[in-house]
Order: sequence, then C-alpha cells, then structure tokens
Amino acid sequence: MTNPPRLPPPAAPTPYELLPAGNRRLITAATLTCVFLSMLDGTVTGTAMPRIVAQLGGAETWYVWVVTAYLLTSTVTVPLYGRFSDLRGRRGPLLTGLGIFLAGSLACGLASSITLLIAARAVQGLGAGALLTVGMAVVRDLYPPSRMGGMVRMQSVMAVMLVAGMVGGPLAGGVLADYASWRWAFLLNLPAGAVAAALLAALLPRTRPASSVTGRLDVAGIALLTSGLSLVLLGLTLKGHGERSWSDLTVGAPLLLGAVLLALLAVAERRAEVPIVPLRLFGHRAYAAIIAAGFFFQAASLPAGVFLVLYLQHVRGYSATDSGLLLLPMLGGMVLSNRLTASFILRTARPRPALLLGAALLTAGSLPLLTLNAGTPALLIACCLALVGLGTGPAMGGASIVAQNSVPRTDIGAATAGSMLTKQIGGAVSLACGQSLLGHHLTAGGADAVQVTAGVATVLGWAGGLGGLLALASVVLMPDLRIGGRTD
Repeated sequence: MTNPPRLPPPAAPTPYELLPAGNRRLITAATLTCVFLSMLDGTVTGTAMPRIVAQLGGAETWYVWVVTAYLLTSTVTVPLYGRFSDLRGRRGPLLTGLGIFLAGSLACGLASSITLLIAARAVQGLGAGALLTVGMAVVRDLYPPSRMGGMVRMQSVMAVMLVAGMVGGPLAGGVLADYASWRWAFLLNLPAGAVAAALLAALLPRTRPASSVTGRLDVAGIALLTSGLSLVLLGLTLKGHGERSWSDLTVGAPLLLGAVLLALLAVAERRAEVPIVPLRLFGHRAYAAIIAAGFFFQAASLPAGVFLVLYLQHVRGYSATDSGLLLLPMLGGMVLSNRLTASFILRTARPRPALLLGAALLTAGSLPLLTLNAGTPALLIACCLALVGLGTGPAMGGASIVAQNSVPRTDIGAATAGSMLTKQIGGAVSLACGQSLLGHHLTAGGADAVQVTAGVATVLGWAGGLGGLLALASVVLMPDLRIGGRTD
C-alpha cells in the first residue's frame, strides 16, 4: 500500500512566518478587508441599478454592462497579478491593485453619466483582480502548512467572506439606494480601503522570492492571455445575458477567436523564458485535478442561485424578498459545511475526503430539481438547496488549500490565480449554457409558467447533476494529499 504524497517542509522560515503575532493579525485583517471589498463590489450594483439608470440615463441594456465591465477586467487580471506576485513579491501588486481599485471607486461615486460609470467600473475591476488573488496568497504566506491550524482557519474565514460579499452586495446596494444614495455604495470603499492600504504599506514585508527568476518579460503571453480571456468572457456574457444563439456573430466570433488566442498562448508559454502562465503547474497531479474540480463545482452550484429566483417569482409569485429568503438554506449550508471542512482538515490534514463528500451532496441536491413543477413544496426546494450549499462549501476553502499546497512555494500566486480563474470561467460557462437551455424551452413552447418551470428544472438538474458528477470524478483522480506540519 503506497503512502499518500506529503509535501516536504520549507527549508527556512520566510519573513512572513517571522512576523510578530500582532503584525500578522493586522495584516490578516487588512487583507480580509481587501477580499471583502472586491467581492462586495461584484454584486453591489444589482439592486441599485434601476435608481442608477433613472439618475444617469440609459436603456435597460446598460444594466448588464455596469456589472460586466467590472467582472471582465477583474477576471482577466487575476492571472497577471498572481504571477507577478510570485516573481516580484506580494507587496507591490497588492498595493498597486488596491490603489487602482480605490481610484475606480472614487470615479464611480462621482460619475455623471452611465458611460463614465461603466468606464469607472472597468478601472475598479482592474484593481480588484489583485485584491482576492494576491490577498489569498498573502494569507497563505502568513499561515503556511507549518501553521496548519491558522491556515485552515483563514481559508474558512475567507470562504465566509466570499459568501458575505455575495449576499451583502445586493443588500447594501438596495439599502443605500433607498435611504441615502447609490453613490455611497462606491464611496464607502474609500475609508475602509485607505485603512487597509495604510496597514499593508506599514507592515507587509518588503520581500522578493529567494530564487529570483531572470529573463525577458513575457509580453506575448500577457497579450494573448488578456485578449483571449477577454474575448471568451465577452462571448459567454453576451450569450448569458441575451437571447442570442451560439451561432450569432456577436457570440460565436469572440468565443472562436478567444479560443484560438488561448491555444496560441499554450504554444507561446512553452518558449517563454519567464512564462506568465507556468504550464509546469499542471504537471502536479493534485493541482490539475483540483483545477478541474473547482471548474465543475462552480458550474454545478451557481445556476441554483440565479435561475431558481426566476421560477420563484414568475411561476410561484414570490416577492423578491421571499425568493431571496428561500435561498438562505443554500447560503447557510455553504457556511456550515465550509466550517466543518476546516475542522476536518485540521484534524486529519486530508482535504480529499471532504471534497468527495461535497461533490456527492451537490449531486444529490441537484438531481431532484429535474422534477421541479408549479406545485413542488417549498420545503422540498429548501432541502435541495441546503444539500447544494452543503456540497459547495467544502470546495470554497478546501480547493484553495489543495491548489496552494500542491505546488512549490514560489508558484503559490500563480496557483491561486489559476484556481480562481477556472472557477470564474466555470460559472460563466454554466450560466451561458443555462440561458441557452432556458431560451430553447421558452422559444419552443412560449414564455408561460409551464415552460419557465420546465426550463429552470432542466437547467438546475442537468447543470447541478452533471457538474456534480464531473467534480466527483475530478476529486477521485486527485491524489490523497496530506498537509503536514505543526498546528497553530
């Protein structure tokens, strides 16, 4: 019987590990603030958009672009910030990203037209790409495997912050739009971000990798990566937010061209002296498996929070508040199972069993939704959503732990970025395919309650069921990685 792979202990403590406990806590708090702000601003405009458009003008089609501009730029820059933080150290990329994010937030709060707001959101996203990616890498540097207790707790806290950002964004945007001004949804970033920036500038170590890599900047790789990802995400966004078909020129052309550019990227990176996307990472079996698993976990779980609301409001007649409350079992399940996963990994140092159970629960909660109809009891829907949430939670922190601990320390930033990027692409692909399936039902049978119900059931059952099974298969192929070291 072969022993599961175990990572070798680090040769020497890093400056992050030698920080006083008080400094470590302050840096952690500042980093978590950055993570929370980046997640919050991804969703904060949803409920405030009617008020924004009423004040700034513009048609309903502008709704999508206020959100999309942020998501596109924040997603495309994720691998760039992650890789540069490995090559140049965490401090510069994180503070640069935070500065750009705050400048974009100020511009959003002062925007006098919808066009300027969209441009400012794009700038905001350019900085936000660093906050989550480099922020997670900093937390991993502060709490390495030798401090496994701290590492697992921090991953658990960050996962809760992600859920809080997703839930708190629409809530904060709606409250501020109703009782103050939608502009405060952006301007409130400034004091919190300024405090975080001051703490990070004062306390974050000025370190560079011990083994500095020399070579020419991978300009070709950066150009191919950013343009290819932008086109793919643009095509998926246009497909997911409209009634266009896959063969529509505005959808098919960006997807095809983007795929070609990303294929050329793989060729270019093999020849680059210092590649922006180190292909060697995929030679680590655990990393390759968790990247695939993260894609399928996200693809399986995201449609439940999007398409089910359509069914609840248009078929069952629920209010926006009531439909939001029915999603609470899923969110509660995410938080609970993420916490339980952290405790399990802390006791056993083995994330794989928790991920296997999560994928199984996600599949079990999704498949019954294939039978969704106009009379399905709300309690049954809530139970299915609770299972989906319980199944998704282990991947929120567990996947990051595996990704960061399956590669050498010098590649943690790139590994973190790759894990995040594939999750975001998985969600975008799932929403685009779900919109296509739903549109097929509505086109074939009309937009009545029966067809809406059938379309939503198909999307939730197939996306969740198939995605869950593929996530399960990916984790099965992952070696049983052990995260060794003393507890903290």
